[in-house]
Amino acid sequence: MPKDVVQAIAMRLGEMLLAEGLLSREGLEEALESQVVHGGRLGTNLMELGLVKEKDLALVLGKQHKVAFASGEMKADPRAVELIEPQFGDDKDVLPMRVDATRVTLATINPRDIATLDAIAFRVGKRVVPVVIPEFRMNQLLRRHYKAWRPMRAIDMDTVRPARTLAPKGQEKEKVGDLMSEEEFQSLYAKALEGDTPAAGAEEEEIVGVEVTEPESSPLAAAPHSAPLPSAAPPARPPQALPPRAAARLTPTGTPAALSQKLPRVAEPIPEAPGVAASELPPAPLSFPEAQKLLQASNDREDVARTVLRFALGKWKRVLLLSVQRDLLTGWHGAGHGIREQSVRKIGVALRGQSTFKLVRDTRSHYVGPMRRDPGTAVFYKLLGGGFPATAVLLPLLVREKLVHILYVDNGPDQLTPPDVGELLILSQSVARSYEAMMRRRKVA
Repeated sequence: MPKDVVQAIAMRLGEMLLAEGLLSREGLEEALESQVVHGGRLGTNLMELGLVKEKDLALVLGKQHKVAFASGEMKADPRAVELIEPQFGDDKDVLPMRVDATRVTLATINPRDIATLDAIAFRVGKRVVPVVIPEFRMNQLLRRHYKAWRPMRAIDMDTVRPARTLAPKGQEKEKVGDLMSEEEFQSLYAKALEGDTPAAGAEEEEIVGVEVTEPESSPLAAAPHSAPLPSAAPPARPPQALPPRAAARLTPTGTPAALSQKLPRVAEPIPEAPGVAASELPPAPLSFPEAQKLLQASNDREDVARTVLRFALGKWKRVLLLSVQRDLLTGWHGAGHGIREQSVRKIGVALRGQSTFKLVRDTRSHYVGPMRRDPGTAVFYKLLGGGFPATAVLLPLLVREKLVHILYVDNGPDQLTPPDVGELLILSQSVARSYEAMMRRRKVA
């Protein structure tokens, strides 16, 4: 779906939540700013900020799209799941949930994608009934049933803000303490990557919406109870920009190959996460003036990431951009020697204890020196495919006085990292201005 259409739908959702009295104007603006920085759909950001409840979000989504809606824990019928190819469901963000003699109930985040609904209906020979669900619920379902890749977010690891819908402006925020030990965190994180643990804020029972256009209960009502799952939210993907693996599965007529013939479902490896892989970067790194110019022209967060990585690769061998959401640090993009984008997206570090990452988060100041050795950092370097460097450089990236990213650079295992941070410090200010410009444009829109 084109970016402008996605933004228009998001704005419509925000206005509807305002009209229902479920959200304040200040909360909407905060969520829109969070969406610019962290990506994902508006509803995901609203939930992570503690501004709406899942059942309220699903209710408004149903009204917005005039289709059935559902929220809470869900479990798909295996017979329905196998009706489409896993990678097709991954590409289109859909999952068949129920099937009977005449219809297929399809969970989706985009019930307006008529082409996909028609293609599925043609393939299975049944009426397709779309049921809209929150984005993070779709991600958790796709992780479990199709082994789809979705980057981790705060909503996956119980680091969302306490519920504060319509909280008075300036109200003191509730402090959130350490929730678990490092060992428990790593265990939970590993399970979350596979889609086998509860999402933050999950309801204990399944909550079912009602059909908006027809006076019948939601087709998901018969879903058996199951353990809740986590999710993550990737940025919306326009149809014309599908990853190469999707394009390779199209027939000459443009019909998805997954729907032109029934394929047996087989176990598949987790697909490579979309984004800025090292092999996709231009061979020549950016100079400082070039990076400054490109940051000024950035249209979205991916442009920012690409520019920062290209500049940093001219000075260091390994470069990572990490996202910070409360007490959780997750991998966003990476490039350089031995860096694999899929591994970067698996990074998850709890910002607690005495870790170097937490030090940078708390002080909001750059760090040059050896990394503290602890279980979380050990997993971090294992995912990078190498050991600890002799020294590393960490730079916090602030947007409107909020820490949103940490830029990590080093020269590889056991190597010293030149502490050349002068231009990086200036570049970090340009990153902040780029995000602020995007936020202003979004607000005007």
